[in-house]
Amino acid sequence: MVYFVPSAQRKIALTAAQSDDEPVLILGGPGTGKGAIAQWIHQKGPRASAACIQTKKDRQLGEQIREANRGTLIVDDVGMLPMSEQLVLLSLLKTRAIHHPTQPGMPMIVNVRLIALANNQIDARARAGLFNDELLLRLSKNRIEMPNLAQRSEEFEDISHGILQEITRELHKEYIKGFSEKVWGKLREYDWPGNLRELRNVLRLAVVACDSERIEAKDLPDFGHDKINFQATRAEFEKTYLNELLKSFQHDLDKVARAARVERIVLLEKLKRHGLIH
Repeated sequence: MVYFVPSAQRKIALTAAQSDDEPVLILGGPGTGKGAIAQWIHQKGPRASAACIQTKKDRQLGEQIREANRGTLIVDDVGMLPMSEQLVLLSLLKTRAIHHPTQPGMPMIVNVRLIALANNQIDARARAGLFNDELLLRLSKNRIEMPNLAQRSEEFEDISHGILQEITRELHKEYIKGFSEKVWGKLREYDWPGNLRELRNVLRLAVVACDSERIEAKDLPDFGHDKINFQATRAEFEKTYLNELLKSFQHDLDKVARAARVERIVLLEKLKRHGLIH
């Protein structure tokens, strides 16, 4: 998955992956692969066998830090955290302690590796006094900047083939080796406003539709400016993917659930929602 990282940033990413505890700041717009790189850094590092928790806004930050003890905490959209939570992270980096959940006034020592994700406005927010300067400085020890996909034309071929290989392995369609010239031209000429996420969604649907060694124009979904709807694309892919699994495993729901990596009850809900079973 290292191909997700721009070539100019790979040395930083590899160094960060080898570190046990230094914080990392990953910057970029929506869909540029920040979360994928955070997961990759965790998986390649000394804490790979420990927990990796990505924060959720509907849960207390302190609770999530405790859950990530001895592992990695990926803080989503760190630049938009309220100042009180920024100070919790700053305390964590300075003292490796947070407030004890059951003993007020007592610190609780935790061992957490921090990876923060942010959009490109975090520096401006710090200058405006909306983000803690010291926290930004500490997070920036390993700073990885993810450009938009349109700015990575020299790496686009490697990125596309890397994503294609991942998807074909996942869907057990390794016989698909690449793209026709017509498809390749169409992929190259589009500027991908949805970045890596949009490219992955398009290629997933194309792989599901493809029945030959190369993805042809007929396999591509209709995409382009204002044409692709990410939510609809995911729903379309999920329905097509589950239908393919049902065919592959002769409607053996236990095997389908294992292949889809979901619980049987979740699988049944999805199949009913898509009208694949009654």
